[in-house]
Amino acid sequence: MASTSKEIGPKKRKVTEELRSFQDRWTDNYFFVEFKTKPICLICNEYVSVMKEYNIKRHYETKHANKFDQYKGKFRKDQAKSLQIKFSAQQQIFTRVTSESTCYVKASYAVAAILGKKSKAFSEGEIVKECLESVAEIICPEKKKDFSKLSLSRQTITRRVDDMGKHIEDKLKNRASEFIYYALALDESTDMTDTAQVAIFIRGVDASFNKTEELAALFPLKDNTKSRDLLEAVQSTINRFSLQLNNLSGITTDGAPAMVGKHEGLVKLIEKEACNVGNMSMLNFHCIIHQENLCAKSLKMDHVMKVVVKIVNFIKSKGLNHRPFQEFLKALESEYSDVIFYAEVRWLTRAKMLKRVFELRQEIESFYESKSKSISEFQDKEWVSDFAFLVDITSHLNELNTRLQGKDQLINDMYDLISAFQMKLELWEQQLRTKNFTHFPTLSEQPDITSETAAKYASLTSDLKNEFESRFQDFKKYRLFFSAIATPFSTDVSSLPVHLQMECCEMQCDSQLKEKFNQVGLEEFYKDYFDKEKYPAFYKHALFMISLFGNTYMCEQLFSKMKHIKSQMRTRITDVHLENCLRVATTSVEVNIDQLSSAKQSQISH
Repeated sequence: MASTSKEIGPKKRKVTEELRSFQDRWTDNYFFVEFKTKPICLICNEYVSVMKEYNIKRHYETKHANKFDQYKGKFRKDQAKSLQIKFSAQQQIFTRVTSESTCYVKASYAVAAILGKKSKAFSEGEIVKECLESVAEIICPEKKKDFSKLSLSRQTITRRVDDMGKHIEDKLKNRASEFIYYALALDESTDMTDTAQVAIFIRGVDASFNKTEELAALFPLKDNTKSRDLLEAVQSTINRFSLQLNNLSGITTDGAPAMVGKHEGLVKLIEKEACNVGNMSMLNFHCIIHQENLCAKSLKMDHVMKVVVKIVNFIKSKGLNHRPFQEFLKALESEYSDVIFYAEVRWLTRAKMLKRVFELRQEIESFYESKSKSISEFQDKEWVSDFAFLVDITSHLNELNTRLQGKDQLINDMYDLISAFQMKLELWEQQLRTKNFTHFPTLSEQPDITSETAAKYASLTSDLKNEFESRFQDFKKYRLFFSAIATPFSTDVSSLPVHLQMECCEMQCDSQLKEKFNQVGLEEFYKDYFDKEKYPAFYKHALFMISLFGNTYMCEQLFSKMKHIKSQMRTRITDVHLENCLRVATTSVEVNIDQLSSAKQSQISH
């Protein structure tokens, strides 16, 4: 049989296979040392490519023999030692310079990270540098030169923030590749240049129940903001993170027509796309915080609100009234120094504004008299009682709204808060009918409240309770799904979906698992103690439910930060820079500054 081409000719040797090592005698004979696995000449600092005595000897004889052959014996050893010391000193200087340069880069990243977290302008890096130099000049003058070398120019801070934004996005992409299920939260708002910005947050959970909740994209819409445009933004984001519609668990929106339109809304369009790839289980929700606020608006007490808003506007809208009013309160040594403006969009201001005006009503009445005006409603006891009831009930609604806010909240916890508040409303209705004002402290201070008036407040509370019951249908529809993971050991097995019933029965018979559930938190239980091999269907259901958004709180929070970043003073900031700024400002991902700085060459500031 003829030999193959691999068998023809002698086998070539590789340098790495010859196990050549540096010989100590080469230092005295040829003035060479080993540095970074290669022989280097101490005289000219040139490397020899192959660690072989022939190559080293030839280098020495051709370049240095004429000058250094005169050194013999001890003199030659002393000369070699002297050259070694000199070489070591040079390397230390180079290492120190490199280390110092890296520190300057890391410091600029650290400053950029702080400015990004605080939503500050890129140009404020220069102000920080001036501050550092001024402090150094006072505290440690000998270090001022080091601070002067820091590069914190506007261009540098811009690049640093963009690097960190890309770094966070890359980390999020890595996590997204491990998601078993993920959900999206969307909202849309306009920035200072009237550009519509669609905020898309992603919440995903991996096989170990590790939850990630981050800004996926800020998508600018330059023309229309119809459902098709929103769909393009969502599809672009999904493709950007290499996600699939198969494992999209749900979408939460603000309930706008373009989002939830019955036939052509964004949610309906995404549902169609998901059905095309076999995803029939995707859920959609109207933000639970928005729905709670809509319930609060159902209180029919415009006769109070109009008067109070008119009072606040009279005081705050004109400087000729506002300044004297502040001085008037100061002269009276009042607990408060001013009233609070009310904004319909910022609904939490409603309760604060009402409470402030109610507590300052005597001072306000005196101020009006000084202006030759009067507030007739303040003399009407029934109107003042209505005012007191409105103060108390809006305070309760505010407290609920605040508890519904926050990052990483589980959807079943939020629905439990709503359910608990409905039960409170039912209790308060009964108490009000018997003139029990225990949970209405402001109202309880009002004298001579008649049974008819108390019944009116009970009726208003009942209307509010009915409003809560009629809303949240999207959450009520899946109440059993929530209870399956929130209370698996006490839920009615027959009420659960068929594919979960058998496993739920087995779980309820496991006393050790039940004991662990009672000892630890919900997420910790599923993450550390749940047996996914024994209960695979329940395991997938828990992952699915934990991945869901219940509100668009993160979107609202992001838009507040966007108003600071893209303000009247920074309207020219690009969409890319804006997204990176917001990503840095809102992220919980830890930025690896060492990794970022090691990839950069230091440019010392002049």
